[in-house]
Amino acid sequence: EIFLGREAAHSRRRIVHAHGDSTGAEMVRTLVKAVHDSSRVKVVEDVFASDLLLENGRVTGVLSCRKEKVWSVHRGRAVILATGGVGQLFSRTTNPPECTADGLAMAARAGARLTDLEFVQFHPTALSAGISPMPLLTEALRGEGAILIDENGQRFMFDAHPQGELAPRDIVAREIWKRERRGEPVFLDACKAVGPMFPQRFPTVFRHCRRHGIDPRCQPIPASPAAHYHIGGVSVDRDGRTSLPGLWACGEVAATGAHGANRLASNSLLEALVFGRRVARDIHLSERLSRPTKCPDIDLVSTTNDLIPELRKRIRDVMWEKVGLVREEKGLKEALEELESFEREHECRTGEIRNMLLIGRLIATAALTRRESRGVHFRSDHCKSDPKWRRHIFLTDSVSQPGRLKCLPQ
Repeated sequence: EIFLGREAAHSRRRIVHAHGDSTGAEMVRTLVKAVHDSSRVKVVEDVFASDLLLENGRVTGVLSCRKEKVWSVHRGRAVILATGGVGQLFSRTTNPPECTADGLAMAARAGARLTDLEFVQFHPTALSAGISPMPLLTEALRGEGAILIDENGQRFMFDAHPQGELAPRDIVAREIWKRERRGEPVFLDACKAVGPMFPQRFPTVFRHCRRHGIDPRCQPIPASPAAHYHIGGVSVDRDGRTSLPGLWACGEVAATGAHGANRLASNSLLEALVFGRRVARDIHLSERLSRPTKCPDIDLVSTTNDLIPELRKRIRDVMWEKVGLVREEKGLKEALEELESFEREHECRTGEIRNMLLIGRLIATAALTRRESRGVHFRSDHCKSDPKWRRHIFLTDSVSQPGRLKCLPQ
């Protein structure tokens, strides 16, 4: 039978589990196998997608680059963005190193409409062991009865919310964040709730803990919030169509509206499956998809900078401190000033840094614009939700200031 678990803010057990805490990995394994088994799919690896290509306002392909600066043009009647989220914009994240908002930045530079960028979800419990990315301490642990305790072994979540550890993610994350700001460590204790069954029930978490000298069967696990999921993204309709002809988006890079202002745990996998299928179906049923007729104008000039690793760290620190779990006008304006100064000081024509600077600035702009607290967006200077802000914030090319690709011989 299908094993169902419960996670935060769910009223009953409805989360499907595979191999304990490896549901996402099982989905990826199955889909990757399907790709490799298909004779109709060509896989191109070890390249960086740099920009979308436009022809008369329509997306007609992608410009990519290899590490050795070999550029390629991939042309197609339809382009689907499925590039994941923005977690690496923040110094603490559960997202892998590749999640630097690249697809979102490509869409912004092409002039696609973006929406709800201010809604970044921070997971309450990541393993706090001084590593990046931070391993996820799945919410299913709290669903099975794990508790949050302070350094004295005392629970504290019921003082903040009647659902205790199963309160909505944003509430739990901010309670932990407040204690961290005061220098008070927080731990996730699953000794009684899971105990000796840890290796079988939560093998991934168990493996990460043991790697860092923690035995979760009998020891509390040091926990901290971390950037986890971007609710906002490229604005799409119910079939995954963006505002640009020829461009679709699905998964975390897309903003479908399905999650409102505060995604319910595990619904991201479900959304990816549903909208991935809808995008494929919509493209298949489209009566006419224009074939690209000419090679686009392309600028193959790129720049390098020895300070890039340090710049990446500075961006992530600014985003975590001033555009993170708790925001306010002064900090958001300071973040915008710093990000804009980084752009002036370091002209990044290509790569992840360029994308991080652009999307970091857009997220801060959206967060500054929304003068209320709603879902995962919390403003300490506007702590309550305001009915007049019960609407979307859209950003377009007027904010991202895209530059035209200049023609050079190929």
